[in-house]
Amino acid sequence: MRRKNSFLSLLIILVFALSLFTPAWAQQAIEYTTVADYSKMIKNTKILQLPQNPVSKKGLLFLAALGFLNSTNKENIKPSDILTKEEALSIILNSAGKQQDAFLRAEKLESKRVSGTKLVVPYNYLYLGYIQLAYDLKVMSKKEYQDTMSQVQPSQKDHEKMTDDLIKKNNEIVSRAIYEGRPYSYDDLIFVRSAPATRQEVARWVVLTFKIPQSYENLAKTYPDYDKIDSKFLSSINTLLKNGSLIGRTDGYLHPDDYITYEELSFILYNLKDYIVKANNLKEVPAELKNIQRYSDKTVYNFEDDNGNDIEITTIPGKQDFVVLTDSGAVLSSSLQQGDYIDLYVNDKGQVVLGEVLSKAGTVTLKGVITKIDVKKNTIQIKLPDGKAYDLLVSPKATIYDTRASKAVNLSDLSVGNIVTVVAKKNRADNIEVLSYQDQDISRVEGIISQISNDRIVINSNGKLMSFLLSPDTAYIDKGDFTRGLTKNDFYQGMKVLVGEYSGFAQYISTTYDERAEDIVGGILYEIDINLSYIEIYNQDGVRKSYRFSKKMGLKVMKDGKTTSPDSLSKGDIVYLYFNGDFVRSITASSNLQPKIAKIEDIQRNPITKIPEKIYLNINGRVYGPYELSSDVEVIKSSSKGSLKDLAQGQYVKVTGSFFGASANIKKIEISTNDYVKNIYIAKATTIGDILYLSDISILRNNQFERLYDYKTFKIPSDALFIVDGMKQKSIPILQNFSVVVITKDRFSQETVDTVFALSKGWFSQLQGEVTNVKSGTITLSGEQLNFNQNSYLVANGLLSNTAPKVGDEIIAVSDGKNLVVAKYKEAVSKPIIVRGEVSEISELEYIKLKNFVYLDKQNGWQFVSTPLVLSYDTQTIYCDVYGINNPKDILGLINKSVYIIHDGKYAMSIIDASFGGYIVVGTMGKNGQVLNPQYHDMVTKTWNKINASLVLDPANAILINSSGDITSQLPQYGDEVILLVPQTSFNISKNVIEPSIVIINY
Repeated sequence: MRRKNSFLSLLIILVFALSLFTPAWAQQAIEYTTVADYSKMIKNTKILQLPQNPVSKKGLLFLAALGFLNSTNKENIKPSDILTKEEALSIILNSAGKQQDAFLRAEKLESKRVSGTKLVVPYNYLYLGYIQLAYDLKVMSKKEYQDTMSQVQPSQKDHEKMTDDLIKKNNEIVSRAIYEGRPYSYDDLIFVRSAPATRQEVARWVVLTFKIPQSYENLAKTYPDYDKIDSKFLSSINTLLKNGSLIGRTDGYLHPDDYITYEELSFILYNLKDYIVKANNLKEVPAELKNIQRYSDKTVYNFEDDNGNDIEITTIPGKQDFVVLTDSGAVLSSSLQQGDYIDLYVNDKGQVVLGEVLSKAGTVTLKGVITKIDVKKNTIQIKLPDGKAYDLLVSPKATIYDTRASKAVNLSDLSVGNIVTVVAKKNRADNIEVLSYQDQDISRVEGIISQISNDRIVINSNGKLMSFLLSPDTAYIDKGDFTRGLTKNDFYQGMKVLVGEYSGFAQYISTTYDERAEDIVGGILYEIDINLSYIEIYNQDGVRKSYRFSKKMGLKVMKDGKTTSPDSLSKGDIVYLYFNGDFVRSITASSNLQPKIAKIEDIQRNPITKIPEKIYLNINGRVYGPYELSSDVEVIKSSSKGSLKDLAQGQYVKVTGSFFGASANIKKIEISTNDYVKNIYIAKATTIGDILYLSDISILRNNQFERLYDYKTFKIPSDALFIVDGMKQKSIPILQNFSVVVITKDRFSQETVDTVFALSKGWFSQLQGEVTNVKSGTITLSGEQLNFNQNSYLVANGLLSNTAPKVGDEIIAVSDGKNLVVAKYKEAVSKPIIVRGEVSEISELEYIKLKNFVYLDKQNGWQFVSTPLVLSYDTQTIYCDVYGINNPKDILGLINKSVYIIHDGKYAMSIIDASFGGYIVVGTMGKNGQVLNPQYHDMVTKTWNKINASLVLDPANAILINSSGDITSQLPQYGDEVILLVPQTSFNISKNVIEPSIVIINY
């Protein structure tokens, strides 16, 4: 008996062990049921007028079938219909599976309304639920939310009137900003919930709703209308461009500020289908239909998924079924055929709620280029990127759609080289879609044209020759702009181009610079030999080229606008050579030397002597070179003569020479050693790319921060330091209306950004006084203790220093509430003195003496002084007349002449020879040169008199003086206080235009 039991136990164990090794194919099929509300899903899709674009068509059907469009409460939807902000938000949130959350919020908001103020229009309170949800999910800002919640009108008519008024107000804000020439952002506008939604707004809502990882690769910069993107939306637009869910329109523009349509929104969301499926707790299962079993009370579909698993789906006609999306619309499962390959969308209850046909039985989808077309035989050949070719017969009923023109076309409209996706069954093409020039699989190749013929272009890209076929549909465009069409004749050998390539065909060829289409060659002159009849130049690519001219035919030369001989041409001249056949017939030349501020990126040195021979320069963020350095290049360092050995990588230099593309003839290099602090600003800042926009600006001037009624824009240099919330940034951060402190420096007489401190929350404060305590990384200023750390700076001797101030120092400082950000020693401030008098005596470079002079008193006008005034002057004294700055030697010729002198009590800073402005006019600068609230001082009556006429300043013949008493070329800006010294012969208050001899700004 024991043996029997032992044998039985062994048998049970063996059976159990074998069951563990049962193969997957022998296991029971996965069983799914279907849903009862299939008829409602079919009804949802009946409101649609389907677009021709296949992706948008699938997207609209997908969104409609799942009920994501129901919140719009539309009876009919056209693809071109524009969505309002609240409609777009509701569809996006529905797609993220948030319908119920929005409904609950809407009911809660409505229940709080006092009786009699209920919103009778359902859309009104339902949309408020979506708005509340968007704010809770941080898709909307607090300002947008507050704007929206204040826009509630019970009646439809009142609501529409309110919306129109708010849109009008926004348009006025934008118009005023454009008129005043200043930037504006979306945050300056009222968020009008019933106003149309823009493409860039929707991009941001989509990215934030689905929490898509943001991309900071600036793909948007390749579009011609990049500047229309608000900085607030840039990263979201780049994110959607990166994943292919956002593309430009057919004209090649992105249109970020245009209104979005249903077709465009469905395109975006359908390309993010994976996010939608996950958010709605669905599972996407691609599977092939293997068998259909039809019974009297049910139908069973047998599928096999991509992993080889069997799937069994049961439908009960009239009770439970699922909707299937096809190219022609929404149908029920009974339309499926054995061999169909579809996507099944299964909910967490194991129910198939939707199916989407990927390919009909026996069909394949091919993507490639057309290499042959035979319209008579109705055939095409498609070549795939892997080199495989398919010969296909085009079905007489085939759908052919061109996404570039957004319309259906015929076979005869197609061209060899077109990128297409083809749906084919066996050898028959049933559907052909011509893809746009913006297809994400198109590769961009930049290079120099080596050869261009009727059917081919060869370019040199980084030393590698690349050949591409041309087709009748190859687009020739200017600077990436498809609206600026060119012809093949506009492209020639030696031209720099960008080629959009796919599968060996050039889809488009674009210029990258302003090129000439005539038989002209430009460059920098290297040598001209009259005897041997040749001229050598460095062309725009830095390549030395030699060209011939004919003595018999003659050579015409124009230099600096004057006819001259070839002998007058010099090495380094910018020249353009004009040809007749193979010979140069005429040359235009310019000896204009250009100064450029640049950063040395790299230096190629002689391996033995280590003397620099070639140099790479970063000019405005772009690297040029290598530029050759000859031994006669003049080098200046610290205002003294230097040598080429003083050049080092990373230095900022002022390079003077002739520049042409990648060629240069460098004459002089000045090395920047000490970059002195120019200004300190407190402002609001926004960054777009490498541009820094400042608004609400205060500037540290005369020991206090003064408000500037203007906007400022700076190009951010590569060495600028950004410190955001106390952390140093490795690259330019994205600032969106952040509070900032900006320190600028004087680099070769140009104001350049040095350091930017930014706060994402809060603001900077200013304080001044005596430092009363300094210890262990802290200082006490005006009773307030502040940290002085590695990110704290003190301006000492004009330079930034990380050295803490000492006890007893009088400073003006800026803090973020805890830390000292930047401080500057208080200065003894005295305004420059402006006098006018007759020169009675001059000693060369020693002194100048005035008799019978007057000095300018801002309150009491010109004040007469009978005693002589003696002032020292030297070579640094600026001498100026109405024609500009002159040589200080000319000061000696001023004996017995009346002049203005600007001095500090001892030293003559500037001497100005201009008409006496006996009438003094004061006012504030408005728009378009208007002088607001003008008054004039009468020298005879000694009184101030109001001018009621509207005055416009004409500074054409005036000398401009800034608040420091320096002569400047900067015209007065909006909000500046001005003193206008007007000669008696020009003073006429009945005229609208005032013409002073001197303009003093912010004196």
